[in-house]
Amino acid sequence: MKHYRSSIPKEARERVVAMSPVSRRRQKVECTLNGKVVGVRTFHVTGELEDEFPLRNGVTHGIVYRSVTPGKLLSAEPYSNGLAHGTARQWSDDGKLIGTYTMKRGTGIDLWRQVNEAGQVYLSEARYYRDGKLDGFEWWLNPDQKNVHEESHFRGDRRHGIFRQWNLQGRLRRGYPQYFVNGERVTKRRYVRECAKDPTLPPFREEDNRPQRIFPRDLAIKQK
Repeated sequence: MKHYRSSIPKEARERVVAMSPVSRRRQKVECTLNGKVVGVRTFHVTGELEDEFPLRNGVTHGIVYRSVTPGKLLSAEPYSNGLAHGTARQWSDDGKLIGTYTMKRGTGIDLWRQVNEAGQVYLSEARYYRDGKLDGFEWWLNPDQKNVHEESHFRGDRRHGIFRQWNLQGRLRRGYPQYFVNGERVTKRRYVRECAKDPTLPPFREEDNRPQRIFPRDLAIKQK
């Protein structure tokens, strides 16, 4: 595959740990070297590489590759000692680079893009990380780049803020918004009280129940 440069040592041996019940081909292998697991690979039912995770001392270390369409890479994300570190890349089905983002030891913004029916690339997901954990807003964006269909806020990998989902008509789904403090779902009344003493909680604003958003510049999107 183009752009594929495995971080797993060539001398490592593959050990099959799962077989596909459909194709009876290998589905998952562990790569071992000197008695240690230095990587894991999974495969499509047709036999092509699906995902690859290089390991060192039991944590991800090297380039993680993912593929949805057999024979074509979807993304490559570098890791160092268990944390995303470096510039990740994403490609379209025709092998065109459609986006990058850079993490520094698990801290930064994870950006994911899609291609619409007209062949235009748009930002579809954005989430903030700190030290390898979700920390800050997570948005699932609509192709118009002005509206979202899901919004969350996290602190240390736990929901810590207001969780909203919208339907195709731009109205809040039944049961939303939901309110969380350090991973615990709470009532709106309690959430408002907690906001008064916890500056890390996004305040409740009635206008935020609409899906329109003005995004920070670090998302680097063009709002039409």
